[in-house]
Amino acid sequence: MAIKKITSSARALKNPDSIGLKSENNGNDSSLMEFEQFVSNKPQNSRGKSWLAITLIVVVLLLATVWLVMSRAQTMEKSGKFQAIYLENGQTYYAKVAKEDALNIYLSDVYYIQIEQQTVQPAEGAEEGAEPQVVEVPVLIKRGEELHKPQGLMQINRSKLVAIEEIGADSEILKEIDRINQPQPQQ
Repeated sequence: MAIKKITSSARALKNPDSIGLKSENNGNDSSLMEFEQFVSNKPQNSRGKSWLAITLIVVVLLLATVWLVMSRAQTMEKSGKFQAIYLENGQTYYAKVAKEDALNIYLSDVYYIQIEQQTVQPAEGAEEGAEPQVVEVPVLIKRGEELHKPQGLMQINRSKLVAIEEIGADSEILKEIDRINQPQPQQ
């Protein structure tokens, strides 16, 4: 349904008294001239406003492009140091942050701690009949050595992150990572 817009000039044509004009029956020529001037007034040119709007849009687009390029450049400049990545489910990964975007972080060289049960035999001087004990031992596991052999970067959604911290150079975790990465002597 179209809406009809009635301008003041259209109202004046229907009812000249609504804008202070006298009817023609009074013979007032000045009122008629005022009416003609009123009708002949053209609305202001909107060209100036359109140029302002176009300029504003171009400036906003340029600023958005610069921001996007700068944010991508920052995500590419990673330190290459190991960091502890804490997730909301309690899992902690020790990895290098390879890249980031607005929704995810991508990890390389990923390690995590897994608790394994190991059996400890009683010492030689222990009582006879002493049974072996089962103890839980934390073991650092390198991602990629699991049964399903994951490859490539590990992707984690930012909404699952609690914190990311850089690992200190003298950290026990970093020492264990170095030990795991040393070539094993051939037997």
